[in-house]
Amino acid sequence: MREIMLDFQPRRPGLLALVLLFAGVLLCADAWLEDTTLRERLNDVESRLAQARQRADRLAAGRRDSRPENVFSAEENSALRQAIGAIRIDWDKLYRSIDRAVSEEVSLLAIRPNAAGKSLQISGEARDMAAALAFVEALRREPLAHVALLSHQIKQNDPQHPIVFEISATWLSGS
Repeated sequence: MREIMLDFQPRRPGLLALVLLFAGVLLCADAWLEDTTLRERLNDVESRLAQARQRADRLAAGRRDSRPENVFSAEENSALRQAIGAIRIDWDKLYRSIDRAVSEEVSLLAIRPNAAGKSLQISGEARDMAAALAFVEALRREPLAHVALLSHQIKQNDPQHPIVFEISATWLSGS
C-alpha cells in the first residue's frame, strides 16, 4: 500500500497572497481617494452653477425692471402701424385692376396711392372725353370703389387735343 501524506498543520500564506492582498488594499484606497476628489469637484461645480443661476436671475429681473413699457414714441407707433398696413395691402391685385381698365386710348401719367386713407389718385391722358369717361367707368370694379373724375382739361397746345384728367378712388378693405 501506498503511504498517505496528511498534513494537518496549515501552511503559512505565501508571498503571492500577501502581495495580492496588499495590491487590493492599495486599489481600494486609490478608488476611495478618487471618489472623494470627484465628489469635492462635483460639489464645487454645483455651487458655481447655483451662483451663476442667481446672477442670471438678478440680471433678468434687472432687465425686466429697467425695460420701458413702450419702446416707441407715439409718432413711431403711428408710423409703424402705417407701414404694417401698407405691407398688408394686396398691391398686385390693385395695380392689375387698374391695368385692366386702361385701353389704347388712355395713357397713365401717375398713380399716387395713400395707404393710410386707402385711396389713390390717378393722372392720365385720353384721346377724347369719351375715352376718359370709359376709363373711369372701367375702374369702378372691385377692389376699387368711389371712383370719381376730379378734373379734366383739354391740352390746347397739342395738335391732337388730348384730355388730361385726374381721378380719385378708394379701395376696399380686403385688398
